[in-house]
Amino acid sequence: MEVKFKKVHSDATIPSYAHDGDAGLDLTAVSFTQEYDRSGKLVLVYHTGIAVQIPEGYVGLLFMRSSVSKYSVSMCNSVGVIDSNYTGELLVKMKLTTDAVPTIYQPDEKIAQLVIVPYLKADLVEVEELEETERGEDGFGSTDEVKEEVNNN
Repeated sequence: MEVKFKKVHSDATIPSYAHDGDAGLDLTAVSFTQEYDRSGKLVLVYHTGIAVQIPEGYVGLLFMRSSVSKYSVSMCNSVGVIDSNYTGELLVKMKLTTDAVPTIYQPDEKIAQLVIVPYLKADLVEVEELEETERGEDGFGSTDEVKEEVNNN
């Protein structure tokens, strides 16, 4: 599958796979800016200098790299979604995870990874009831609950 990338900044690095078998393309920062969220918390906006043309029927998913464990940042939205109709610059927004002096990614460092995957468009149907399942409405942590066994001695 061909995926087209465009440099929107002269210093941008075209994404690449570091190793055979890697699912994620490494994205490199050319710069970062700062903004504040609605609660006044600092947000670092990393600019990649890259735009991408995701093929129709596919979506680009932006994930943190495993190296994030060495830094004091985390992606604001955990996973970014790049739809096939978005052709602007790829940006990665991160919040600080410490109140101490933070360690942050710098320009020319790999900051995130882009995974391109196919998706299915759902045909949405409104119904009065959903089919019953074994799990039903059991939600958060429901598989962690220990079920008591009944001793029939």
